[in-house]
Amino acid sequence: MTTAGDRDTGEASAAGGGTIAVGHYCEGAGHATRMLAVAEALADAGYEFEIAGGGPGEPFVEANGYTEHPLPTVDFIESYQGEETARGSVRGVLDDVADSTRRIRAYVSWLRELDPIAFVTDDFSGCIAGALARQRLFYVSHDPVGFYETAPERASAQVRTRFPTVAAETFCFPTVWDGEPDIPGTTRVGPMAPVDDTPESELPDVDVLVVPSAFSVDEHELAAALAERGREATLVGGEDWTLQPSLQPYIRAADLVVCSGYSTVMEAAVAETPCVVLPATSEQRGVAAAIADVQGFAVAKSIEDVVDQLGTLDPPSGHENGALTIAEIVDDALGA
Repeated sequence: MTTAGDRDTGEASAAGGGTIAVGHYCEGAGHATRMLAVAEALADAGYEFEIAGGGPGEPFVEANGYTEHPLPTVDFIESYQGEETARGSVRGVLDDVADSTRRIRAYVSWLRELDPIAFVTDDFSGCIAGALARQRLFYVSHDPVGFYETAPERASAQVRTRFPTVAAETFCFPTVWDGEPDIPGTTRVGPMAPVDDTPESELPDVDVLVVPSAFSVDEHELAAALAERGREATLVGGEDWTLQPSLQPYIRAADLVVCSGYSTVMEAAVAETPCVVLPATSEQRGVAAAIADVQGFAVAKSIEDVVDQLGTLDPPSGHENGALTIAEIVDDALGA
């Protein structure tokens, strides 16, 4: 298992002794990249860490030189929004409840074996496990009830937001927007992104960066529409794409980012790159509504809407990297 001290950057002695556990949610790679950003900021502050999470984010963690602790995965988004029938959706969610139970148990076992000085996670299963294992718990979530319209989703979000306000020592809420929607009882921080020290002269050559999700529009049709306007699309995950330790240099270099998920929205905000959001899931629609009037962002419902936004957006500004702020919060708490 790889810790901060195993990297080529050299071993740092932990300020307070011991190791910090870091857990990331397993749906989508963005959870892993932003929690790794917190972990590496803690390493820069003098702590060692070990990380767990699994799912699509695990290859990004490994590409940065770390080995994750294995955990069972769960996919509520696919179960709730990917099934064609209500019966299938209920069956999928019930299956995922069982998977979540196994994931919580695995987290508890890992935490008790590791015996960290603190546990930092954006995974609700990890939050429950941290409480059960009696950890100093620091929780991260951007998922307010106000994102959702249906009763089941709002009820689920109520649980996901209320429990951590009691269980966690600090509940950090990273936002690109001011005001509503809010999560009462949380500490608001800026959008989270990996720290990128790539010199300007070494940034990749990118025009429009397209970061698709499993529920977004057809990225190839979007690339063709952009090409008709004389713009070149770089498709993350496309045939010519190779796995990168971080998307941040590409987001910084791009003239425009097109995405669906909040992880890319946050990275664009930190990189000060204009961004068009094409929401598909209910959470993504909630994010889109929250950022609709934020400088540097626009919301699209179709490929035609994306093309119409070319050259119209000012860059985002004034967003501090919340990953660094969260690391400071944890460091300050441990040193108190």
